[in-house]
Amino acid sequence: MADIFAAVDLTSVSAFALGAIVLIIGYHMIFKGGDVAKRVIRKA
Repeated sequence: MADIFAAVDLTSVSAFALGAIVLIIGYHMIFKGGDVAKRVIRKA
C-alpha cells in the first residue's frame, strides 16, 4: 500500500484536486448568483 502512495506524485494530484474544486465552486456560484439576481428583479 505504501508503494502505491510513493509512486503517485502528491503535488500533481493535489493541484488537480484543488483546480477541480475551484472550478466546481465557481460554476455553482455563477448559477446560484443568477438565480438570486432573477429573484431580486422579480421582487423589485
